[in-house]
Amino acid sequence: MNDPTRKELEAIEAERAKIFTPQWFGDLLGGRLGFGDTYWLGNFGVLMFAVPAVVLIAGLLYAQAPGAMIPFLRAVAVIYAAWLLGVLRALFRIGPKGGWPIFGVIWTAGAAIASLITAIQI
Repeated sequence: MNDPTRKELEAIEAERAKIFTPQWFGDLLGGRLGFGDTYWLGNFGVLMFAVPAVVLIAGLLYAQAPGAMIPFLRAVAVIYAAWLLGVLRALFRIGPKGGWPIFGVIWTAGAAIASLITAIQI
């Protein structure tokens, strides 16, 4: 692999600066990113920020208002399912082609269903 030029590095930095901005979320849910970006960042990238926040809030609720923790976690599960359904819609817009992309669609659908089941059973 060749070393990237200064101009190529600047283009990469500019592209990375757009990630996790409101416009980027719109592009992700609108199916305007690549299939891999939509699948990986939609399913797992946002969790890098959401999971620590949910754990922190749930821990604080457990310590200060235990009765509020279950409704909070139920709401988080419903919101996560809605998010995954949006990602699933975007994946269908892009169009899965081949075995792994089809598996990605199935995985995303399964995760959305599991999240809804979790919200019901909590």
